[in-house]
Amino acid sequence: MKPQHSSPESVLTAITSALEERTVPLCQHFGECGGCQLQHLPQASQLTAKQAMLLDVLKRAGVATLPEIQAHAAKPWHYRNRVRLRVDGNEIGYSRRASNEFLPIGMCPIASPLLLQMAMTARDLVRIGTVQWPTATSTIEFFCDSEERSVQLSLQLDATVGTVERDAPRHLRALCEALHARHPQLIGAGLSVGGTPDPKQTRRVQESIRVEIARWGSQQLTYSVRGRDYAITRNAFFQVNRFLTATMVDLVVGDRRGSLAFDLFAGAGLFSVPLTERFDQVIAVEIGEPAASDLAAHLRACGPQHQARRSTTRDFLQKEAPRIAQRPDLVLLDPPRAGLGAPTVNALARTGTREIVYVSCDAGTFARDARSLLESGYTLTTLHLLDLFPQTFHTETIAVFRL
Repeated sequence: MKPQHSSPESVLTAITSALEERTVPLCQHFGECGGCQLQHLPQASQLTAKQAMLLDVLKRAGVATLPEIQAHAAKPWHYRNRVRLRVDGNEIGYSRRASNEFLPIGMCPIASPLLLQMAMTARDLVRIGTVQWPTATSTIEFFCDSEERSVQLSLQLDATVGTVERDAPRHLRALCEALHARHPQLIGAGLSVGGTPDPKQTRRVQESIRVEIARWGSQQLTYSVRGRDYAITRNAFFQVNRFLTATMVDLVVGDRRGSLAFDLFAGAGLFSVPLTERFDQVIAVEIGEPAASDLAAHLRACGPQHQARRSTTRDFLQKEAPRIAQRPDLVLLDPPRAGLGAPTVNALARTGTREIVYVSCDAGTFARDARSLLESGYTLTTLHLLDLFPQTFHTETIAVFRL
Protein backbone atom coordinates (compact mmCIF):
# COMPACT_ATOMS: atom_id res chain seq x y z
CA MET A 1 0.00 0.00 0.00
CA LYS A 2 1.12 3.57 -0.59
CA PRO A 3 -0.47 6.92 0.29
CA GLN A 4 -2.39 8.50 -2.58
CA HIS A 5 -3.96 11.84 -1.81
CA SER A 6 -5.79 11.19 1.49
CA SER A 7 -6.34 7.44 1.08
CA PRO A 8 -4.05 4.43 0.78
CA GLU A 9 -3.86 2.80 -2.63
CA SER A 10 -2.74 -0.71 -3.54
CA VAL A 11 -0.06 -0.93 -6.21
CA LEU A 12 0.32 -4.04 -8.40
CA THR A 13 3.94 -5.18 -8.35
CA ALA A 14 3.66 -8.56 -10.10
CA ILE A 15 1.18 -11.02 -11.62
CA THR A 16 1.97 -14.52 -10.34
CA SER A 17 -0.89 -16.22 -12.21
CA ALA A 18 -3.51 -14.85 -14.57
CA LEU A 19 -7.24 -15.55 -14.56
CA GLU A 20 -8.51 -17.45 -17.56
CA GLU A 21 -10.65 -14.49 -18.57
CA ARG A 22 -7.68 -12.11 -18.58
CA THR A 23 -6.95 -10.73 -22.04
CA VAL A 24 -4.09 -8.84 -23.65
CA PRO A 25 -4.59 -5.05 -23.40
CA LEU A 26 -4.99 -3.38 -26.78
CA CYS A 27 -3.06 -0.23 -25.84
CA GLN A 28 0.71 -0.20 -25.45
CA HIS A 29 0.37 2.44 -22.73
CA PHE A 30 -2.01 0.42 -20.53
CA GLY A 31 -0.68 0.19 -17.00
CA GLU A 32 1.24 3.45 -17.30
CA CYS A 33 -1.55 5.71 -18.52
CA GLY A 34 -4.07 7.00 -16.02
CA GLY A 35 -6.96 6.81 -18.47
CA CYS A 36 -7.86 3.10 -18.56
CA GLN A 37 -7.94 0.52 -15.77
CA LEU A 38 -9.75 -2.50 -17.26
CA GLN A 39 -8.24 -3.28 -20.66
CA HIS A 40 -7.03 -6.62 -19.27
CA LEU A 41 -10.65 -7.82 -19.02
CA PRO A 42 -13.07 -8.64 -21.86
CA GLN A 43 -16.09 -6.38 -22.10
CA ALA A 44 -18.53 -8.90 -20.60
CA SER A 45 -16.33 -9.27 -17.52
CA GLN A 46 -15.98 -5.50 -17.19
CA LEU A 47 -19.75 -5.14 -17.25
CA THR A 48 -20.19 -7.87 -14.63
CA ALA A 49 -17.63 -6.18 -12.39
CA LYS A 50 -19.34 -2.80 -12.76
CA GLN A 51 -22.73 -4.25 -11.86
CA ALA A 52 -21.23 -5.87 -8.75
CA MET A 53 -19.55 -2.59 -7.80
CA LEU A 54 -22.79 -0.63 -8.22
CA LEU A 55 -24.71 -3.12 -6.08
CA ASP A 56 -22.05 -2.99 -3.38
CA VAL A 57 -21.96 0.82 -3.28
CA LEU A 58 -25.75 1.06 -3.08
CA LYS A 59 -26.03 -1.50 -0.32
CA ARG A 60 -23.26 0.14 1.68
CA ALA A 61 -25.22 3.40 1.44
CA GLY A 62 -28.29 1.69 2.86
CA VAL A 63 -30.18 1.22 -0.40
CA ALA A 64 -31.07 -2.41 0.19
CA THR A 65 -34.17 -2.99 -1.95
CA LEU A 66 -33.23 -2.72 -5.59
CA PRO A 67 -34.85 -3.50 -8.93
CA GLU A 68 -32.98 -5.72 -11.35
CA ILE A 69 -30.10 -3.87 -12.97
CA GLN A 70 -30.56 -3.61 -16.75
CA ALA A 71 -27.16 -3.39 -18.45
CA HIS A 72 -26.47 -1.71 -21.79
CA ALA A 73 -23.24 -1.76 -23.79
CA ALA A 74 -21.99 -0.94 -27.28
CA LYS A 75 -18.67 -1.08 -29.11
CA PRO A 76 -15.89 -1.09 -26.48
CA TRP A 77 -13.23 0.69 -28.56
CA HIS A 78 -12.97 3.98 -30.49
CA TYR A 79 -16.03 5.32 -28.70
CA ARG A 80 -14.85 8.69 -27.37
CA ASN A 81 -16.06 11.70 -29.37
CA ARG A 82 -13.87 14.00 -27.29
CA VAL A 83 -10.20 13.67 -26.33
CA ARG A 84 -8.18 16.10 -24.26
CA LEU A 85 -4.41 15.77 -24.45
CA ARG A 86 -1.60 17.48 -22.59
CA VAL A 87 1.12 19.26 -24.55
CA ASP A 88 4.77 19.04 -23.47
CA GLY A 89 7.16 20.48 -26.01
CA ASN A 90 6.81 18.46 -29.22
CA GLU A 91 4.93 15.66 -27.48
CA ILE A 92 1.26 15.12 -26.67
CA GLY A 93 -0.07 12.72 -24.07
CA TYR A 94 -1.95 12.06 -20.87
CA SER A 95 -0.98 11.81 -17.21
CA ARG A 96 0.67 8.72 -15.80
CA ARG A 97 -1.46 6.62 -13.51
CA ALA A 98 -1.90 8.04 -10.01
CA SER A 99 0.24 11.10 -10.75
CA ASN A 100 0.38 14.36 -12.64
CA GLU A 101 3.52 13.24 -14.47
CA PHE A 102 3.32 13.65 -18.24
CA LEU A 103 3.12 10.49 -20.38
CA PRO A 104 3.73 10.90 -24.12
CA ILE A 105 1.48 8.63 -26.19
CA GLY A 106 1.45 7.17 -29.66
CA MET A 107 -1.98 5.54 -29.53
CA CYS A 108 -5.35 5.65 -27.75
CA PRO A 109 -7.76 2.92 -28.83
CA ILE A 110 -10.72 4.28 -26.88
CA ALA A 111 -10.64 7.54 -28.87
CA SER A 112 -12.37 8.14 -32.18
CA PRO A 113 -9.80 7.10 -34.81
CA LEU A 114 -10.14 10.41 -36.61
CA LEU A 115 -9.48 12.43 -33.46
CA LEU A 116 -6.35 10.45 -32.69
CA GLN A 117 -5.13 10.83 -36.28
CA MET A 118 -5.66 14.58 -36.14
CA ALA A 119 -3.88 14.87 -32.80
CA MET A 120 -0.88 12.98 -34.17
CA THR A 121 -0.90 15.09 -37.34
CA ALA A 122 -0.83 18.28 -35.27
CA ARG A 123 2.04 16.89 -33.20
CA ASP A 124 4.00 15.93 -36.31
CA LEU A 125 3.45 19.33 -37.91
CA VAL A 126 5.00 20.91 -34.82
CA ARG A 127 7.85 18.39 -34.75
CA ILE A 128 8.94 19.11 -38.32
CA GLY A 129 8.63 22.85 -37.85
CA THR A 130 5.75 23.47 -40.25
CA VAL A 131 3.85 25.19 -37.44
CA GLN A 132 4.28 25.76 -33.74
CA TRP A 133 2.04 25.58 -30.73
CA PRO A 134 1.02 29.02 -29.45
CA THR A 135 3.35 29.81 -26.56
CA ALA A 136 2.19 28.29 -23.25
CA THR A 137 -0.18 25.76 -24.86
CA SER A 138 -1.01 23.30 -22.09
CA THR A 139 -3.81 21.16 -23.54
CA ILE A 140 -5.50 20.44 -26.86
CA GLU A 141 -9.00 19.04 -27.15
CA PHE A 142 -10.69 17.51 -30.20
CA PHE A 143 -14.47 16.99 -30.40
CA CYS A 144 -16.31 15.27 -33.25
CA ASP A 145 -19.84 14.28 -34.14
CA SER A 146 -20.87 10.62 -33.97
CA GLU A 147 -20.06 9.97 -37.65
CA GLU A 148 -16.69 11.79 -37.57
CA ARG A 149 -17.85 14.23 -40.24
CA SER A 150 -16.96 17.42 -38.36
CA VAL A 151 -14.33 18.26 -35.74
CA GLN A 152 -13.80 21.17 -33.37
CA LEU A 153 -10.39 21.91 -31.83
CA SER A 154 -9.72 23.77 -28.59
CA LEU A 155 -6.30 24.90 -27.38
CA GLN A 156 -5.86 26.05 -23.82
CA LEU A 157 -2.93 28.21 -22.76
CA ASP A 158 -1.36 28.41 -19.35
CA ALA A 159 -1.80 32.17 -19.48
CA THR A 160 -4.31 34.95 -18.86
CA VAL A 161 -5.64 37.73 -21.05
CA GLY A 162 -2.95 39.98 -19.63
CA THR A 163 -0.01 37.59 -20.13
CA VAL A 164 -0.78 35.83 -23.43
CA GLU A 165 1.75 36.50 -26.19
CA ARG A 166 0.66 38.69 -29.10
CA ASP A 167 1.54 36.07 -31.74
CA ALA A 168 -0.71 33.38 -30.26
CA PRO A 169 -3.70 34.03 -32.60
CA ARG A 170 -1.41 33.92 -35.64
CA HIS A 171 0.04 30.59 -34.55
CA LEU A 172 -3.50 29.22 -34.06
CA ARG A 173 -4.47 30.19 -37.62
CA ALA A 174 -1.34 28.63 -39.09
CA LEU A 175 -1.91 25.40 -37.18
CA CYS A 176 -5.56 25.18 -38.23
CA GLU A 177 -4.86 25.87 -41.88
CA ALA A 178 -2.14 23.22 -42.02
CA LEU A 179 -4.30 20.71 -40.14
CA HIS A 180 -7.38 21.45 -42.27
CA ALA A 181 -5.36 20.83 -45.44
CA ARG A 182 -4.73 17.27 -44.22
CA HIS A 183 -8.02 16.72 -42.37
CA PRO A 184 -10.86 18.74 -43.96
CA GLN A 185 -13.19 17.56 -41.19
CA LEU A 186 -11.74 20.34 -39.03
CA ILE A 187 -14.35 23.10 -39.17
CA GLY A 188 -13.44 25.31 -36.25
CA ALA A 189 -10.96 26.03 -33.48
CA GLY A 190 -10.50 28.33 -30.52
CA LEU A 191 -7.69 29.53 -28.28
CA SER A 192 -8.52 29.95 -24.59
CA VAL A 193 -6.79 31.49 -21.58
CA GLY A 194 -7.67 31.71 -17.90
CA GLY A 195 -10.45 34.08 -16.90
CA THR A 196 -10.38 36.87 -14.33
CA PRO A 197 -10.20 35.42 -10.78
CA ASP A 198 -13.49 35.68 -8.87
CA PRO A 199 -13.03 35.37 -5.09
CA LYS A 200 -16.72 34.51 -4.75
CA GLN A 201 -16.17 31.25 -6.63
CA THR A 202 -14.39 28.12 -5.45
CA ARG A 203 -10.88 27.41 -6.72
CA ARG A 204 -12.20 24.55 -8.85
CA VAL A 205 -14.78 26.80 -10.52
CA GLN A 206 -12.21 29.55 -11.08
CA GLU A 207 -9.83 27.11 -12.74
CA SER A 208 -12.60 26.02 -15.12
CA ILE A 209 -13.37 29.55 -16.31
CA ARG A 210 -11.78 30.11 -19.70
CA VAL A 211 -11.86 33.06 -22.09
CA GLU A 212 -11.63 32.38 -25.82
CA ILE A 213 -9.33 35.04 -27.28
CA ALA A 214 -8.91 33.79 -30.86
CA ARG A 215 -11.01 31.73 -33.27
CA TRP A 216 -10.71 29.99 -36.59
CA GLY A 217 -13.69 28.79 -38.62
CA SER A 218 -17.02 27.86 -37.08
CA GLN A 219 -17.80 27.89 -33.36
CA GLN A 220 -20.20 24.95 -33.55
CA LEU A 221 -20.65 21.53 -35.04
CA THR A 222 -23.89 19.69 -35.71
CA TYR A 223 -24.42 16.53 -33.67
CA SER A 224 -27.32 14.30 -34.77
CA VAL A 225 -29.05 11.98 -32.30
CA ARG A 226 -32.13 10.00 -33.31
CA GLY A 227 -32.81 12.33 -36.21
CA ARG A 228 -32.54 15.50 -34.14
CA ASP A 229 -29.76 17.99 -34.90
CA TYR A 230 -28.00 19.78 -32.05
CA ALA A 231 -25.75 22.77 -32.67
CA ILE A 232 -22.99 22.25 -30.09
CA THR A 233 -20.58 25.06 -29.37
CA ARG A 234 -16.93 24.27 -28.90
CA ASN A 235 -16.17 23.43 -25.23
CA ALA A 236 -19.84 22.83 -24.35
CA PHE A 237 -20.57 19.67 -22.39
CA PHE A 238 -21.93 16.75 -24.43
CA GLN A 239 -22.10 13.02 -23.77
CA VAL A 240 -18.79 11.40 -24.69
CA ASN A 241 -19.74 7.93 -25.96
CA ARG A 242 -20.76 8.30 -29.61
CA PHE A 243 -22.15 4.74 -29.73
CA LEU A 244 -24.49 4.99 -26.70
CA THR A 245 -25.85 8.54 -26.83
CA ALA A 246 -29.01 7.51 -28.69
CA THR A 247 -29.61 4.68 -26.21
CA MET A 248 -29.35 7.17 -23.35
CA VAL A 249 -32.01 9.37 -24.95
CA ASP A 250 -34.29 6.37 -25.48
CA LEU A 251 -33.98 5.27 -21.84
CA VAL A 252 -34.37 8.75 -20.35
CA VAL A 253 -37.26 9.97 -22.50
CA GLY A 254 -38.98 6.65 -23.17
CA ASP A 255 -42.73 7.02 -23.67
CA ARG A 256 -43.10 9.60 -20.90
CA ARG A 257 -45.70 12.30 -21.53
CA GLY A 258 -47.37 15.01 -19.55
CA SER A 259 -48.01 18.68 -19.02
CA LEU A 260 -44.80 19.97 -17.40
CA ALA A 261 -41.26 18.58 -17.21
CA PHE A 262 -38.14 19.99 -15.54
CA ASP A 263 -34.78 19.11 -17.10
CA LEU A 264 -32.11 20.02 -14.56
CA PHE A 265 -28.37 20.11 -15.32
CA ALA A 266 -29.67 20.15 -18.88
CA GLY A 267 -26.41 20.84 -20.71
CA ALA A 268 -27.04 21.78 -24.34
CA GLY A 269 -30.45 20.10 -24.32
CA LEU A 270 -29.79 16.50 -25.35
CA PHE A 271 -32.85 15.36 -23.37
CA SER A 272 -34.75 18.67 -23.33
CA VAL A 273 -35.38 18.69 -27.08
CA PRO A 274 -37.09 15.28 -27.30
CA LEU A 275 -39.02 16.06 -24.11
CA THR A 276 -40.61 19.06 -25.89
CA GLU A 277 -42.22 16.58 -28.29
CA ARG A 278 -43.98 14.81 -25.38
CA PHE A 279 -44.69 17.51 -22.79
CA ASP A 280 -46.77 20.67 -23.14
CA GLN A 281 -44.00 22.66 -21.46
CA VAL A 282 -40.36 21.95 -20.67
CA ILE A 283 -38.33 24.11 -18.31
CA ALA A 284 -34.62 23.32 -18.69
CA VAL A 285 -31.96 24.59 -16.31
CA GLU A 286 -28.23 25.01 -16.97
CA ILE A 287 -25.59 27.34 -15.50
CA GLY A 288 -22.46 26.45 -17.46
CA GLU A 289 -21.46 28.21 -20.64
CA PRO A 290 -21.44 27.72 -23.57
CA ALA A 291 -23.92 24.89 -22.99
CA ALA A 292 -26.51 27.26 -21.47
CA SER A 293 -26.55 29.38 -24.62
CA ASP A 294 -26.86 26.29 -26.82
CA LEU A 295 -29.74 25.09 -24.64
CA ALA A 296 -31.58 28.41 -25.00
CA ALA A 297 -31.22 28.32 -28.79
CA HIS A 298 -32.46 24.74 -29.01
CA LEU A 299 -35.54 25.42 -26.88
CA ARG A 300 -36.40 28.61 -28.78
CA ALA A 301 -36.61 26.47 -31.91
CA CYS A 302 -39.02 24.11 -30.14
CA GLY A 303 -41.62 26.76 -29.35
CA PRO A 304 -42.24 29.78 -27.10
CA GLN A 305 -43.89 27.69 -24.38
CA HIS A 306 -40.58 26.00 -23.54
CA GLN A 307 -38.07 27.83 -21.34
CA ALA A 308 -34.34 27.71 -20.69
CA ARG A 309 -33.29 29.08 -17.30
CA ARG A 310 -29.66 30.05 -16.64
CA SER A 311 -29.34 29.05 -13.01
CA THR A 312 -27.87 26.48 -10.71
CA THR A 313 -30.20 23.57 -10.06
CA ARG A 314 -30.26 24.32 -6.33
CA ASP A 315 -31.23 27.95 -6.85
CA PHE A 316 -33.91 26.98 -9.35
CA LEU A 317 -35.46 24.39 -7.03
CA GLN A 318 -35.24 26.59 -3.93
CA LYS A 319 -36.19 29.97 -5.41
CA GLU A 320 -37.95 29.59 -8.77
CA ALA A 321 -39.76 26.25 -8.69
CA PRO A 322 -41.93 27.19 -5.65
CA ARG A 323 -43.33 30.11 -7.71
CA ILE A 324 -44.49 27.76 -10.49
CA ALA A 325 -48.11 26.94 -9.73
CA GLN A 326 -48.14 23.65 -11.57
CA ARG A 327 -46.48 20.53 -10.18
CA PRO A 328 -44.07 18.95 -12.68
CA ASP A 329 -45.06 15.53 -13.98
CA LEU A 330 -41.39 14.67 -14.49
CA VAL A 331 -38.07 15.92 -13.15
CA LEU A 332 -34.96 14.81 -15.03
CA LEU A 333 -31.51 15.31 -13.51
CA ASP A 334 -28.04 14.73 -14.97
CA PRO A 335 -25.66 16.23 -12.39
CA PRO A 336 -21.84 16.21 -12.46
CA ARG A 337 -19.89 13.73 -10.33
CA ALA A 338 -20.62 15.69 -7.15
CA GLY A 339 -24.27 14.68 -7.42
CA LEU A 340 -27.06 16.63 -5.72
CA GLY A 341 -26.41 16.78 -1.98
CA ALA A 342 -28.98 17.07 0.81
CA PRO A 343 -30.20 20.67 0.23
CA THR A 344 -30.93 20.00 -3.45
CA VAL A 345 -32.58 16.63 -2.75
CA ASN A 346 -34.81 18.26 -0.14
CA ALA A 347 -35.81 21.02 -2.56
CA LEU A 348 -36.43 18.43 -5.27
CA ALA A 349 -38.74 16.44 -2.98
CA ARG A 350 -40.73 19.60 -2.22
CA THR A 351 -41.73 19.89 -5.89
CA GLY A 352 -43.98 16.89 -5.32
CA THR A 353 -43.17 15.41 -8.71
CA ARG A 354 -44.42 11.87 -9.18
CA GLU A 355 -41.45 10.75 -11.26
CA ILE A 356 -37.71 11.49 -11.17
CA VAL A 357 -35.23 10.24 -13.74
CA TYR A 358 -31.72 10.52 -12.33
CA VAL A 359 -28.74 10.16 -14.69
CA SER A 360 -25.49 9.69 -12.77
CA CYS A 361 -21.82 9.33 -13.66
CA ASP A 362 -20.68 8.57 -10.10
CA ALA A 363 -21.93 5.55 -8.16
CA GLY A 364 -20.95 6.93 -4.77
CA THR A 365 -22.79 10.23 -4.94
CA PHE A 366 -25.73 8.56 -6.68
CA ALA A 367 -26.03 6.07 -3.81
CA ARG A 368 -25.97 8.92 -1.28
CA ASP A 369 -28.69 10.82 -3.16
CA ALA A 370 -30.75 7.67 -3.78
CA ARG A 371 -30.93 7.01 -0.06
CA SER A 372 -32.06 10.60 0.54
CA LEU A 373 -34.78 10.26 -2.10
CA LEU A 374 -35.98 7.01 -0.55
CA GLU A 375 -36.13 8.73 2.85
CA SER A 376 -38.22 11.45 1.19
CA GLY A 377 -40.84 8.88 0.21
CA TYR A 378 -39.76 7.88 -3.28
CA THR A 379 -39.36 4.30 -4.51
CA LEU A 380 -36.53 3.22 -6.80
CA THR A 381 -38.41 1.36 -9.54
CA THR A 382 -35.94 1.08 -12.44
CA LEU A 383 -32.16 0.94 -12.63
CA HIS A 384 -30.07 0.93 -15.80
CA LEU A 385 -26.30 0.62 -15.98
CA LEU A 386 -24.68 1.91 -19.18
CA ASP A 387 -21.11 0.98 -20.04
CA LEU A 388 -20.50 4.52 -21.21
CA PHE A 389 -16.77 4.34 -20.46
CA PRO A 390 -15.46 0.89 -21.51
CA GLN A 391 -11.92 0.00 -20.38
CA THR A 392 -12.31 2.25 -17.33
CA PHE A 393 -13.91 1.73 -13.91
CA HIS A 394 -16.37 4.58 -14.47
CA THR A 395 -20.08 3.82 -14.68
CA GLU A 396 -23.20 5.62 -15.86
CA THR A 397 -26.56 4.87 -14.31
CA ILE A 398 -30.10 5.90 -15.16
CA ALA A 399 -32.50 5.45 -12.26
CA VAL A 400 -36.25 6.05 -12.04
CA PHE A 401 -37.84 7.08 -8.73
CA ARG A 402 -41.60 7.31 -8.23
CA LEU A 403 -43.93 8.44 -5.48
